[in-house]
Amino acid sequence: MVLRGDGPILRKTIIETEALKRIMLKGIPLYIPTNSGWTAAVTGSGTTSQLVPYNEVGSGTTTGSTSRLYLTDFMLGATNTGTDFSKRILWGFSIRRNTSDASIIARVQMKAATTEGALAGAGFGIRMANLTLTGESYGTAGAFTATIQAMTADSIYYVMVDHEPAVPRIRFYVNGALQATVTVAGNQPTAVVVSCALLHSILNGAGTANGLFEVGNIFVLQEH
Repeated sequence: MVLRGDGPILRKTIIETEALKRIMLKGIPLYIPTNSGWTAAVTGSGTTSQLVPYNEVGSGTTTGSTSRLYLTDFMLGATNTGTDFSKRILWGFSIRRNTSDASIIARVQMKAATTEGALAGAGFGIRMANLTLTGESYGTAGAFTATIQAMTADSIYYVMVDHEPAVPRIRFYVNGALQATVTVAGNQPTAVVVSCALLHSILNGAGTANGLFEVGNIFVLQEH
């Protein structure tokens, strides 16, 4: 028995399935687990946790403390020699901060380094100063976008970064809505980076409470 209301739902499902099939045929998909395989690095009283739904980095309770989790055992590109920034990359992940603290800076980055801090080489990502979210990218020089989201503590946000070097542009989405676009070619990576890392980090500027930053649902799609 087919109900009269099923027609639009069925058509929508077919359209979405075909769109997903086209994406999968043109790209190399990676769904990246968060519960193992990441390297932890902390200074001072920083903390890290690798859990099934998300990674968590903690700022610790002392000034200057940092923590980061990074992953280098992944390859994006037809030759399996590294991450090919000359190809289109779609990168999605969820984020959450537990509380407001003006001294804390958190980052999620795909970059040619495993250190905490702003981009200084090829890559892109996001920067969260307290609860103010901005986009970040680097080709031959670095750039920050304007604010892409004023976040609320203890709320989950889904970020999508769409890197299209053929245009060239990098678009930053939050919860499905386009928030900022980088269009300057020199601010966008285009080379193959052999030692590329996915990195989540947090820095305690002068706080006394342990700020927590969670990153989960990590998905990357690399164009063939």
